[in-house]
Amino acid sequence: MHAIRGRIEQYKILMQHEQLQPYLAKNERFSKDALYSMLKLEHQIILKPIVGMDFIIVTKHQGMYQVKTKVIVVDVLEEGLYEYIQQIIGDRNYIIQSQFHSTFLSKKRYHCLITVQRRNERWYVTHSSKQTLNIIETVACFRHQVQLQKVAIMAAEQLGPSYSNCESIVIELIFNLAGDIVITDSFLHFSVSKWNQYQSIANFMPQTDLLTSSTFSCYLSRYSLVFLKPCNGQQGKGIIKIHKRGMRNYEIQMGRQKWAIAGIEQVYEHVLKIAPIEENYIIQRGIELATIDNRFMDIRVITQKVANDWYVTGKVVKVAGPHFFVTNAAQAILTLQQALRQSTVLSKFHGQLENQIDTVCKAASHLLDQSTERNIIGFDIAVTDLGRIWVIEGNYVPDLSFFQTLEDTTMYNTIMNYKLMNRSPKKDG
Repeated sequence: MHAIRGRIEQYKILMQHEQLQPYLAKNERFSKDALYSMLKLEHQIILKPIVGMDFIIVTKHQGMYQVKTKVIVVDVLEEGLYEYIQQIIGDRNYIIQSQFHSTFLSKKRYHCLITVQRRNERWYVTHSSKQTLNIIETVACFRHQVQLQKVAIMAAEQLGPSYSNCESIVIELIFNLAGDIVITDSFLHFSVSKWNQYQSIANFMPQTDLLTSSTFSCYLSRYSLVFLKPCNGQQGKGIIKIHKRGMRNYEIQMGRQKWAIAGIEQVYEHVLKIAPIEENYIIQRGIELATIDNRFMDIRVITQKVANDWYVTGKVVKVAGPHFFVTNAAQAILTLQQALRQSTVLSKFHGQLENQIDTVCKAASHLLDQSTERNIIGFDIAVTDLGRIWVIEGNYVPDLSFFQTLEDTTMYNTIMNYKLMNRSPKKDG
């Protein structure tokens, strides 16, 4: 069974579960009547697109209404409020969400994001992320952890049958110290999602979390280099690099464009402005890649399955273009041996590197194969000057053209022969 992925459809599915109904924030399609009727009940409401990560927060403010988006904060009179919001959203479809809950009156609310992953048709909590850096919120999360996880699993079990190819679901909840809980959103993650992959192969990847104001502050305080990546991004699009350049100074890069900004809060505000509004983002510890002629390099590794076992059938090194920090538009394709001889990877690590890469990629392939059966994966592998390797991500429809550019076509022929052994692979989710 496949349902529409939008917020309204997911809300309807969750509402069919009688035990979940008391936990659900009320959602309605945006209209003039819905807007003003909800504002009579609560001093603040949130507007969200049917699909996407944009938001509009409307708050009663000194006899007027404050309208806040990712880029502006404006005070608007009541009689012009609907028309002003309509100008912002244009012809896009939005919902209005009321987080009103009688037990929440005069009580501080906290947020968390709980990730639940499907394994062998059962759902398990694999991660929990806070929204803010707040010691009281941390205590509240710990105190009510069991109930928060129980509600998240219940929601995933209700949504799962309608989205059979969905492998992970992130449930957003608000709660208070008394243990009152409300589900405010649910985000579906399919096989291509970087966040979904992390749930299976976290041990092989740099430390990663969902992007929130809390995780952003933690990562920038802890690491001198971080990357922000759209969960479903491809070909390096939408990736943001943040490099600490001093006590409070940061360099932000997206594509070839760069900004210099001081202060973590100011950097976060800028990120919200430039990140695509339709995407969920992860935040990841940055790895200082080895280079060739001052250009970053990573390794594309192909693994393929035959008779329930995984084999490494090809490896090439991609070298980024000048001033780029991603290798998707590679300026050079080399064999691993050629690349290592030219690279900044210390020579004493060259001998063991190939076996380490094979071991990690085969182990990661087995783990990724547990949720959905696969026959081929293309891994992007980071390597440092000290020979440390990390999985950047896995691609289930890998580009094989890199191997055709090599003078020796042995690896390409091997990959194609393995593909012939799996003439009718199951389609990836």
